[in-house]
Amino acid sequence: MIRLKSLYVKDFRSIDGEINVSLDAPIVLIHGPNGSGKTSLLSAIELALTGGVPSLSRAEPDYLSFLPHKDRPFGEVRLEVGGPDAPLRSAAVRVTTNQVTGVPILGAEEARFFSERSYLAQSTLGRLLEIYQHADKKADSPLTKFVKELLGLDRMEALINGLHNAGNISRLKAPVPDYGEVRDAITAKEKEIGDLETRERETAESIRLKESEFRESLARIDPTLLDLDHAALLSRLTEDPEETDLVALVRARRELEVSEESWRGAIVSDVGDRSAFENANKTAREDLDRWTAEHGPAIDALLARGVTFFADLTVTAEGSFGERARSLASRISGDLERVQRVLGAHELALQDRDDLARQLQESRARLARVDGEISSAADANQAIAQTLSNLSSHLDGEICPVCDRDYSEVSSMPLAAHLATKIAAMVEQAGRLQALTQSRASNQAEVTRLDRDLQAAASQLIDEAELTQLKTRDADLNELQRQLADAGAVMAEGDRLRAEANRAAQALLSLQNADQSAIALRNSLDTQARTLGVAIVDSLPTDALLTLLRETAEQREAALTGRQEARRNALEAANALATIRKEHGTLTGSISAARDALDVIKRQKSSADAIIEVGRDIARKTREARGRVVRRVFNDELNSVWRDLFVRLAPEEPFIPAFAIPESAGADIEAVLETHHRRGGKGGNPRAMLSAGNLNTAALTLFLALHLSVKPKLPWLVIDDPVQSMDEVHIAQFAALLRTLSKQMQRQVIIAVHERSLFDYLALELSPAFDGDRLNLIELGRSAIGQTTSRWDPKLYVADRAIAA
Repeated sequence: MIRLKSLYVKDFRSIDGEINVSLDAPIVLIHGPNGSGKTSLLSAIELALTGGVPSLSRAEPDYLSFLPHKDRPFGEVRLEVGGPDAPLRSAAVRVTTNQVTGVPILGAEEARFFSERSYLAQSTLGRLLEIYQHADKKADSPLTKFVKELLGLDRMEALINGLHNAGNISRLKAPVPDYGEVRDAITAKEKEIGDLETRERETAESIRLKESEFRESLARIDPTLLDLDHAALLSRLTEDPEETDLVALVRARRELEVSEESWRGAIVSDVGDRSAFENANKTAREDLDRWTAEHGPAIDALLARGVTFFADLTVTAEGSFGERARSLASRISGDLERVQRVLGAHELALQDRDDLARQLQESRARLARVDGEISSAADANQAIAQTLSNLSSHLDGEICPVCDRDYSEVSSMPLAAHLATKIAAMVEQAGRLQALTQSRASNQAEVTRLDRDLQAAASQLIDEAELTQLKTRDADLNELQRQLADAGAVMAEGDRLRAEANRAAQALLSLQNADQSAIALRNSLDTQARTLGVAIVDSLPTDALLTLLRETAEQREAALTGRQEARRNALEAANALATIRKEHGTLTGSISAARDALDVIKRQKSSADAIIEVGRDIARKTREARGRVVRRVFNDELNSVWRDLFVRLAPEEPFIPAFAIPESAGADIEAVLETHHRRGGKGGNPRAMLSAGNLNTAALTLFLALHLSVKPKLPWLVIDDPVQSMDEVHIAQFAALLRTLSKQMQRQVIIAVHERSLFDYLALELSPAFDGDRLNLIELGRSAIGQTTSRWDPKLYVADRAIAA
């Protein structure tokens, strides 16, 4: 059997100091007065096994802050567990006011079993029945959960809970979303089929209307097209015989537009004054030549000089002077801003360098002064002053302890006063030397920093060659900018004169060309008239001829465009009709596919409905079977064990606590407590029917019954002061029960009591009864200074020799 072996506790809860006890015995009996640490010792076992103290968490959720002993930074617990056939396992746990560190011995499931089925805390005993039954719903109480675990109803409960949603369609939406989706899909698919049928009827009506309109269009284009099949019809409609005629007509209209423009120019030339055009051209040219001779070289030189400052700038001479000057001024402005920004940064760096150099010189001067003062004060020695102070204790009158000379022969000042004055001066000098040393260190650090900053400032300066180049460029660009601004009016005048000369020359050239173009224009119009098939007479004026030709071209273009548009519309109508027919066929296929899909979905829903009905029937039959199992087990097993334990400890109590049997086989499992009278009949809840002592007995026996009713996951029973309000008969029966639990049920029992007489009685009653049996006795107390003391003694089996004697 696996046993709890040993326990070490330090500064945990009410335990002040260290205790180290052995638990390696079938029964461990713990005694100590109130406040000596019995409950803390059992809580330490719970902590090492489970990693927490659940028995405290029920009353104080923030119990972690109270686990270390008062004013201790942390507490420690070490527990060892092992057995003959099991390896030794141990846990070392440390607790602070906000956390527990260390790995417990038990896993989560075993830890829960220990807290609920193996450990009965003193604070829990009086409220055990209330705790077991406390829950918002009786079906969720700890007692109900245990009963379900005891009866092995997990699979039945899982089956019933799993089939719970089958009882109502609305509950299937979350666990089986596909079922709701299928139901919704049936409605959606029926609506989809209705929409498709509506669209199919609409497309059939559209086909009828489009066919009627299309036949009318073909009759207007060419009635013979009505007899062609679809492919031949599309081929004929795709042809465009009007395109060639339209291209030729467009070309003729362009030529007419050019002729009209030429004719309007010729009319202007005819009415103009030829001599006025010639005089204007001569005057404009003379003004431009005069301006060029006076200002041209200087302006060209100024612009050329500006271009030399920018290697990537190209200013063509064909542009106006104003445009060239504006382009150059924009570049000059940007470059001036850059140069001035660099020069400004250089000036700031120069100022920083000079300031830092001055500060560095001052700091070095201060450092030199401090070095001088340190040199003059270097003779001071605090160690010598300490030596002289020690000598003062050896003075004997005026005789010097160093040279044995009478100091009164040298001075009237007493030797002790002289020595004290000397010591004070040396101590003062040593303090001043220390202050000077600290001052020198700070000055040295300042000199190092300033020297570093000076080098950084010097690195920001521009070398002399580059600085000279920048200053020269700044001056040249400022001068060039000013010169361009001053020459702005002159360049604007030059641009104006050049534009006037160009306009006058162009006007004169147009006048000279007008006479020749008029003759060529009439010949061109005659050719265009023959191309368009228009009959003309020589006496028809050119204006009238142009109007006639334009109107003829427009009429023919309108006719050809109308015919081409009709053919295009017919082709589009044919394609649209084919598309609608295709859509109609697609809709017909979609309707058929949707109806097939609807049939599949309906069959799926029918299958699912059949499965749901089977699930409902299974859930009903499972609830009935579960009820029959519960009623049988409550009567034959759990109530029987509890009754035997309770009657054994309280033989005179007329009311026996028991689990209430469910009234119907299909009812939910709810572990409700009641009482039965020994002579028959039922009573109320145990808390209302039993005395305080028997109520504790009922709680204790319920705890033991629940522990014994399941397969023992852990062979331990830890009970804290279980005999509260028990009389001598109860205690005697309880002792016998403990022997049965230990010897027959193979449980390791750990019991804590605070009454000395009870401890002695149980120690006697639970003494080892056979060879190899053992009883460990642990006694806790307090020292004179309040620290926890512990003593443990093993009580071994000793054969009774009296009969043999």
